Amino acid sequence: MKKKRGSRSVVGVGTQTGGYLLVSDSSPKGWKRVGPFLKGESVNSISFDSKNGIFYAASLTEGVFTSKDFGKTWRPSSRGLHVRKVWTVEVDPNKPANLYAGTHYGHLFRSSDGGENWSEVAGLHGAPKRNEWGVDWAFGTTGLCIHTIRIDPTDTKRIYVVPSGNGTYRTDDGGEKWMLLQNGVLDYCPVGGKEDAPDIPKNDRATEMQKHLQQVHVCTHKLALSRKNPSVLYQQNHCGVYLSNDAGERWEDRSPAPSVRHGFSISLIEDGTPALYVIPAYQGECKKHNSCVQGQLAVFRSRDNGQSWEKLTKGLPKNVHTCVLRDGMAADTMDPAGLYFGTTTGEVYRSGDGGESWFNLLRGVGRVQGVSAFTT
Repeated sequence: MKKKRGSRSVVGVGTQTGGYLLVSDSSPKGWKRVGPFLKGESVNSISFDSKNGIFYAASLTEGVFTSKDFGKTWRPSSRGLHVRKVWTVEVDPNKPANLYAGTHYGHLFRSSDGGENWSEVAGLHGAPKRNEWGVDWAFGTTGLCIHTIRIDPTDTKRIYVVPSGNGTYRTDDGGEKWMLLQNGVLDYCPVGGKEDAPDIPKNDRATEMQKHLQQVHVCTHKLALSRKNPSVLYQQNHCGVYLSNDAGERWEDRSPAPSVRHGFSISLIEDGTPALYVIPAYQGECKKHNSCVQGQLAVFRSRDNGQSWEKLTKGLPKNVHTCVLRDGMAADTMDPAGLYFGTTTGEVYRSGDGGESWFNLLRGVGRVQGVSAFTT
């Protein structure tokens, strides 16, 4: 099917040195590039209020920026954010003036006026095991942060957040009370077992390391929420892909083969032929505990809710040394849907046929931290 009349795809790309918008035109491979903008800012992700035509950039250096002229100009929008290292901005699909921002050190902020003013969601400080989050979770490169926020499109008070290294949380009252959603998530990695880790010390630190690994293995890297049935959730975990049919109350392991359980990004296409997509981070020659893709770049697809998986490589390079980060993959809602992902070596790829084939949209932009997709 052809794209809908009067509609187009827009892809937001966040990099360590600025952001880009990629806008589709009338030809199948015709794309216009807006940017780079916010030069020098470490842009982690870009969000869009489609009702009011406002873009939001989450910066890891200077907070939130907004654009009302399709990325031509941007202005700071961080009043009330006492933490300016912002990982994500989520637009409430029910009330677009309502925004949520996840920041470093595990803080969650809310705005009810389109980002003009922000206030902290204090209820999250009383969440289960909140005192175990620590000041900064230093393993890897993320640190302690709220990196993912999802809002139920049928219930504005039901919100999911993911603090790095600490699983998934849900509130049903707009942020006053929270519950931890870990039932069914393994606290070890089936690939190697509970004590599998690089160079475990043969001393008193071994116990500390094992405790740390249990935290790592329940670490949600990214959530995908079904638009058509918001009680259905998927997560790419540090060591596995999981499905929940009851709003996170219980998780089922739906991982690909043991050697490719680990990954960061996850995306869902629900129109046409529904499918789930992940990009494992142990691919090719990469050694265990070194998250990367070395050799053939591949996307994995499941059309049966994770019961089986296909490896997709057509159009993707065969000799890479790269990675796709947690915010690095997204799908639009065109017909047929477009699927996009970006790499840490500065490339962005697109598929318009459900992952069967891929072509390059952008290259040479440095480390891609976030890819988002919208339909306007």
